[in-house]
Amino acid sequence: MKDFGERIKHFRLKGGFSQEELANQLNVSRTTISKWECSKQTPSIFDFLSLCNCFQITLDQLIEPSSYKQDYLHDFQLLYLTRKRESDSQEYTILTLIDKQPLLKHVLLQFSSLSPTLQKELLTDIIPLLKKLFSALQRQ
Repeated sequence: MKDFGERIKHFRLKGGFSQEELANQLNVSRTTISKWECSKQTPSIFDFLSLCNCFQITLDQLIEPSSYKQDYLHDFQLLYLTRKRESDSQEYTILTLIDKQPLLKHVLLQFSSLSPTLQKELLTDIIPLLKKLFSALQRQ
């Protein structure tokens, strides 16, 4: 059950919970939530079921890595209103890159928790930088 901690954190942030709020909801300590997210402690099956109930997801979504990546893909498509064009291979490549870069993953998760208005405002600053990056990559 490798990386279950990242999945717990992902769904916690997606649900808008702080560690403290989730701990109160599940009747455990905040330290317990932290240990789960760092994969230092494994939740009991009852805790996993409580997490699923709290996040309104299935157990497969919480413990199965491929389901988790599908959830990232779905969120990515919803957030940026992407439509399935050629295939999901480009999005999967992006998700793989994000998955390998913990800081980038953390920033994107935090970004997705911002209000839509603030996201739009920040994107006006970010998009020109991304265009420069893509242009530089194409010249290589």
